[in-house]
Amino acid sequence: MRVSLFTGPYPVGERMGGIGLRMWEIALGLRAAGHRIRLITAPGSDISWSRDGLEVTEFAEDGWRAEVEAAQAVVTTDLPDPRVLLHAHRLGRLIISENAPPIEHLDYDQLRDSANADRFYEQIVAHFRLQTWVSDHFLARSEVERAGMYATLVALGRLTPRLHAAERTLHHLVSLVPIGFSREAAAAHADPTVPPADYAWSGGVWDFTDAGVLCQALAALRNSGRAVNVRFCYPPPAGQRIAEADRLRRLTAELGLGAHVVQHDGPLPHSGRDGVLTASRALVCLGRPGAENETCHRLRLRDVLLYRMPIVIDSHGASGSWVARHGVGLAVDTTDVAEVAAALDALVHDPELYATCVAAIDKVRPAYRIDPALTPLLNFLHQARRAPDAGGPRQKAAVERLLAEVPAAADPIHLI
Repeated sequence: MRVSLFTGPYPVGERMGGIGLRMWEIALGLRAAGHRIRLITAPGSDISWSRDGLEVTEFAEDGWRAEVEAAQAVVTTDLPDPRVLLHAHRLGRLIISENAPPIEHLDYDQLRDSANADRFYEQIVAHFRLQTWVSDHFLARSEVERAGMYATLVALGRLTPRLHAAERTLHHLVSLVPIGFSREAAAAHADPTVPPADYAWSGGVWDFTDAGVLCQALAALRNSGRAVNVRFCYPPPAGQRIAEADRLRRLTAELGLGAHVVQHDGPLPHSGRDGVLTASRALVCLGRPGAENETCHRLRLRDVLLYRMPIVIDSHGASGSWVARHGVGLAVDTTDVAEVAAALDALVHDPELYATCVAAIDKVRPAYRIDPALTPLLNFLHQARRAPDAGGPRQKAAVERLLAEVPAAADPIHLI
């Protein structure tokens, strides 16, 4: 089957991370199963990453319609281009979407600082509603996100007795493709390319994270003679104003942590990521209490599994609960600096604790290979059946009503 996978604002190639990387690995799994994949990606992607059966191309205003028309199935991510959704819907293509309620986006400076934040957010939510109405199949990154998708479908009236009777697991409607890694990624480890560090902060610093408490804990450990250091692997994205990144810089200077907080020099290309992360002994990623952390699994969990590295993480949501449940690190209350400091100290200085966490990672790791997790999605593509309500009067009326209520629902936005 020809599948056009639109990655939205996320590039694929040396600049990819987060959702772009996840879509790349899903595309590899679909290709391995015999599907022909077109990845239509954000500007700055690497077309040279194309290979037999998987072609990478940048989104173009004069070409995206043809990409939809040439496909039997269309895949979109969160922050979809609504024009792609509507065109695929009108053509009767299979539509598969990885989406989640737009909660994280409330922390984005473009929304937060907008002259009319309510209207801007209304448009983002309208895109989510449109995607939820027209999609035939959904991808979820975690159990909590899958549960949220079920609730959304019930609220819309799209979950029916007929759908439930067909398969009680609802695998024909929602695939759980957990945060994991591909076969290709598992074989790509590199020797360290930078000086060693105790911890790596392997993703971005966002306003729902708490780098400030990390700085306070690092200062406390230094003052007690138990110093550890942390490498931040990614600088803040150009063009985004992130208050927590500013706070990290300020506290690093005020607390004299120059020897304990290492900032990676410049952008980190994907091909250099293995060499940087394997130079660290463990991972750290601390978040604040909030709806964003309660309702998703952070993509940093992939690094725990792929690199077999234990993590110190906050206990304020689904990611921390996952770490605690599987014993692959330490989940801490980030409102307690002493607790954060004790965990940072213990994980790298207690060999027995570290070995226990690594053994736990090895136990759970096979369940998070992306390729086997794609089975429900592959079954859906094999059957090639649209949702029972696809094209029906209720769905048609709902889409028309949404577009009348929020006309901007048909217009793309640029949030990242």
